[in-house]
Amino acid sequence: MKIGITANVNLGEPTKFCLPYANVTPSSFIEVVTQHNQIPVIFPVVPPKLVPELVAMVDAVIIPGGQDIASCFFEDVADDKADEYFIPHDEFELAVVKEAIRTKKPILGVCRGHQVINVALGGDLYQDLPEQLPSEVNHEQRNTGELFAHSVKINADSELAKALGEQTKVNSRHHQGLRKIGDDLHVVATAPDGVVEAIESEDGLITGVQWHPEDLWKDDAKQEKLFTDFFNRAKKQHNHN
Repeated sequence: MKIGITANVNLGEPTKFCLPYANVTPSSFIEVVTQHNQIPVIFPVVPPKLVPELVAMVDAVIIPGGQDIASCFFEDVADDKADEYFIPHDEFELAVVKEAIRTKKPILGVCRGHQVINVALGGDLYQDLPEQLPSEVNHEQRNTGELFAHSVKINADSELAKALGEQTKVNSRHHQGLRKIGDDLHVVATAPDGVVEAIESEDGLITGVQWHPEDLWKDDAKQEKLFTDFFNRAKKQHNHN
């Protein structure tokens, strides 16, 4: 099976080995894909018109985390607390989500990817949770991603519950969150303060999670099963097609 992983771009200061706007992909996603004998296919940030050919190459798509999505894509006024964004990256990933949906290929969105899915389907975002939805839950942990930040309650009848059960602990590195939920998506997990932590589509082909399972799967069998269930859905859909 071939699993597409969308790249991000380096918006920081260039180094000897990382040039401005260079395409980058977290190694943790490549590791979990190859550990389970799937072939990772890295999608560079390209104009949306080229996206259909990229998506046609793979059986499923992962949209990783990253910087904020530009507010113009969900018809909102920009917030001064929004992190640096890159509109070509947003246009690219929104196009990938829409093309994967059109061609009925499973999608897994992680953190920013979870938010990209929601925006692609007409939803919108809280641009800054501490300001717009303040709570005592730690959504922006400052420690490493292998440590837990808070618990998550999961709907018993969801696909996600088959991997994680009805409650689990997660890490957390975000200051934005889902507000209005996109078309054909259902909220299947929430944090103790009500922040949306996971979404699924009615047909089970779309999963979005607000946390970072790619940092947890090596030491947490449930988080690993989140990925293996995704790969199995991709295989089933490939065989069906």
